[in-house]
Amino acid sequence: MSAPLTPSERALLVGKAQAKFSAIRVDFPPQTSAMAILDELRIAALYRSPGAACGAAMIVAPHGAGKSEAVKGLDRILRGNAAEGQIPLLHVEIDTAGTTDSVPTSILQALGAPRPEAGSEKTRWPRALAEIERMGVELIVFDEFDRAARRPTMSAPIANIIRQKIMDAGVAPVAFVGSERANNVLAQVPQLRERITDSVDLSPMRWTFKGDQELFLAFVKDLDQAMVETGLVDCEAGLCEESIAYPLWQASDGSLRRICNIVQHAMSTALREDRSFVSRQDLMEAVDGYAISNGFGSHNPFHGGNA
Repeated sequence: MSAPLTPSERALLVGKAQAKFSAIRVDFPPQTSAMAILDELRIAALYRSPGAACGAAMIVAPHGAGKSEAVKGLDRILRGNAAEGQIPLLHVEIDTAGTTDSVPTSILQALGAPRPEAGSEKTRWPRALAEIERMGVELIVFDEFDRAARRPTMSAPIANIIRQKIMDAGVAPVAFVGSERANNVLAQVPQLRERITDSVDLSPMRWTFKGDQELFLAFVKDLDQAMVETGLVDCEAGLCEESIAYPLWQASDGSLRRICNIVQHAMSTALREDRSFVSRQDLMEAVDGYAISNGFGSHNPFHGGNA
């Protein structure tokens, strides 16, 4: 019989398992559809007429719906096929400052340029555009675009400057990604809104909608299987069984991020207790320890069910 693990050994075991869990990639059709729409936007720009303006798309959904993961998924694919040093997809996070001045700075930061804040807005834009061309950027994604709504007087100017400097100039197509507040920003610029040819629905899955329920059950089943296939646990937890699936959906509100965080929390509990399987009790405690403690509800739907 092997000796019990020391606290540091246990921490190493659990930490590595958490990293392996985070690396799991489960196919989720709405995310795959989002990736395809973004890639179609990129390809359409490559084949546009010389001098033609570039188009745009939008992904607007609540936090935790899988928007950024869709962008990162496409980025991984494109980088895998890109020339050395090329950045085909530029993933830009809008700065919390929410000003037109911050847009070229955010672009330069995403490109890894030294001293991205150096100079005035007037000098940063030419520098940013030159770097975009030099790095072979084919699609620019502005993530966290809802931050542009934090200063209402700046929302329209930020959207307009992106349209003028990037889309109208034929630099690259643009995708706007953010929570529902991003819609408020885009609604203020009809000239830009009319140019958005595609949008993606990544709303949380609803149990009462048959298609959403099927998506949810398929996702948790694949996640359950992936945990076994990667060696995190020895057997499946039965995440797609109704006695677990329905309360898991209730606790997560159908949000991809919350589903994964609850399951990861439960897995960590099992490993700390030297078990190679996730139980319903682990999931119940994960809802208390993660979801409810972080304000994602006040009732644990696993309480009162069959153990």
